[in-house]
Amino acid sequence: MTASVAATAAPPRRRALRPARGAQRQLLDELRHAAHRGQLRLAYQPIHSLRGTDTPGFEALLRWNHPRFGEVAPERFIPLAEHSGLILEIGDWVLRSAAAECKRLRACSGRAVRVGVNVSPLQLGSRATMQLWLHYLQDLGLPADALTVEITEQVMLRHPEAVAGQLRLLADAGVRIALDDFGVGYSNLAMLGQLPVHALKLDRSLTQGLVASERHRTIAGSIVGMAHRLRMQVVAEGVEQTTQAAITHELGCDFGQGWWYGRPLSAAQARQWLHAA
Repeated sequence: MTASVAATAAPPRRRALRPARGAQRQLLDELRHAAHRGQLRLAYQPIHSLRGTDTPGFEALLRWNHPRFGEVAPERFIPLAEHSGLILEIGDWVLRSAAAECKRLRACSGRAVRVGVNVSPLQLGSRATMQLWLHYLQDLGLPADALTVEITEQVMLRHPEAVAGQLRLLADAGVRIALDDFGVGYSNLAMLGQLPVHALKLDRSLTQGLVASERHRTIAGSIVGMAHRLRMQVVAEGVEQTTQAAITHELGCDFGQGWWYGRPLSAAQARQWLHAA
């Protein structure tokens, strides 16, 4: 009796999965044409200097405005792009678009603005891709240090040799390297000392626990101290409250990023933010 019930129950469950898989395939098919159809755009979240004299910056965040579904969450379409390899084409579009906008931001503000872009491990697998990026910056007349390439701790740990080689190529040319989502427990600190990293970005979960947790403050303070001894800067991500902003400043963070400083902006709004900052 039990076996009979299981046998009759199994097909509906399998059928229930088919629409989801079909929807994923359809979404991927439409993502392949999203850039050409003008559906992709970049939003620029301000990275605010806590020292007053450092170079202002933004993180370029990818957005997909689907004509039927509206804004598609990045956590929904980025994994699809990575799994399919489409991230290579999309990532190249992101870097080129962000670099071109960085040049415009510098021109309109007269300031040495930097823009950061998130990079997938697939993108870091090709030395030729890194060379193309550097040539593109040269063609724009944009100094290499105007671009910050952001990678996650997991990327560093899963592909240490390949990542290190490509990052050194970029860093030797002047591109800045930032390690994103830092402080969530994955880091190999010995490896960190061997990589050409210019900045650590405190994970938002750590930043948002600063107010209620002395332990979080101790960990964050230790990271800041270590980073500065290694001549790295520290960006506190996920700052959403006045108290969080005050604590990150007291701990010695060099930059703050989060809604307290500014939500992701359009390119035009980013220019206005620069004039007001």
